[in-house]
Amino acid sequence: MKAAVVTKDHHVDVTDKTLRSLKHGEALLKMECCGVCHTDLHVKNGDFGDKTGVILGHEGIGVVAEVGPGVTSLKPGDRASVAWFYEGCGHCEYCNSGNETLCRSVKNAGYSVDGGMAGWRKSASWWRITR
Repeated sequence: MKAAVVTKDHHVDVTDKTLRSLKHGEALLKMECCGVCHTDLHVKNGDFGDKTGVILGHEGIGVVAEVGPGVTSLKPGDRASVAWFYEGCGHCEYCNSGNETLCRSVKNAGYSVDGGMAGWRKSASWWRITR
């Protein structure tokens, strides 16, 4: 698939990337659009460390094409988002108190894990958009 990827020299190239198989709790989205945020510039410029090879974007919308094992909240045809928060550790004081975004092991789309500036994107299953 084509994706906007950070290069070693702090540029962004559209390149081919291979999708891995869906993991438990994930859905595969056919991306429709993805916004550009100043955070994407920080990632590209190396302000969060070396992010070479990461797909940018944490403000995207897509249509569910496939769901992985254990997914009951989404089905093919549903719309889902690519939010900046991907997941926390699930067991620290922040995750257990509803403050997952403060988790010290947090993963964020577009810099900790691949984002939405691509033809396809894996997404956590809880980001369903209702009509």
